[in-house]
Amino acid sequence: MEIVARWRRLSEERNLNIHQLVVELRGRQPLVGTPAQVAELIDRYVQSDVCDGFVLLPHLLPDGFDEFVDTVVPLLQERGSFRADYTGSTLRDHLDLPWPDGRSG
Repeated sequence: MEIVARWRRLSEERNLNIHQLVVELRGRQPLVGTPAQVAELIDRYVQSDVCDGFVLLPHLLPDGFDEFVDTVVPLLQERGSFRADYTGSTLRDHLDLPWPDGRSG
């Protein structure tokens, strides 16, 4: 319970809502800007192999991802940083992982 008390204290001291508290605790940088600016930043990280994915925390629920999906994802797909099509029918296929029994695809 010490962790909960510490988080509660931090939230109260800095007047943070739950979303802001999670961002603060995880040290994640917010992606803020126009869709083109956000896509540029994500693309730069992906293309330079700094990362291979992002954990997105929507600013609004339940519709917080809609604008991102509608405006940023198409830009990332154009740049080749976000898959547009899938070649297989399973996650294992999509990630090109071997099957435990040795079969492929």
